[in-house]
Amino acid sequence: MVMRQDMVELYGSEKLVTVSSEDVERLRLRAADAEVLTMVGLPRLSSPFFTTDVQGGPEFLRIIDVTTRDGKEHREVIIGGPPGDPGMRFSVSAYEGFITLAQLEGTRPRGEIVNNNLSEFVEFLYRIELHRTRAADDPARREEQLEELRNTLMKIDPHSFELADDWWSIVLHQLGGGGIGW
Repeated sequence: MVMRQDMVELYGSEKLVTVSSEDVERLRLRAADAEVLTMVGLPRLSSPFFTTDVQGGPEFLRIIDVTTRDGKEHREVIIGGPPGDPGMRFSVSAYEGFITLAQLEGTRPRGEIVNNNLSEFVEFLYRIELHRTRAADDPARREEQLEELRNTLMKIDPHSFELADDWWSIVLHQLGGGGIGW
């Protein structure tokens, strides 16, 4: 698990967002997710894949409560989105902990689960940003480092790479020079 100090060393403390314990209580997140938001934080920007500074709505930490078809209560909390795309949002499921990426535009919103929990999501952001930094420092090892990154992320959450058009598969494809394909 990524620790606060790791995030500070990579992003800088001024580029991390943490949430107060009062806000976490209001959000009613699972204890493990609350700990990530209060103790570790999220990067304000992990370009070009994630930002907490989303344009338009729903905004950062917006609560979305819905009742499912079977009458169960469900809560999503917006944690960010891809930079420059006001129609997509990442959210954490307050009760199950899944991280979802939702496409909100169009006649029928759609989404996918990108990670099993917030800790894994932050770990992915951290390791991808670390890869980008190292690849810039040593371009000759870029492909080897990308393969190492892919293997590490697959060990953390293999379900995130089941399909070629899953979010993290697309991210790694872009890191390899393939561009964004969504």
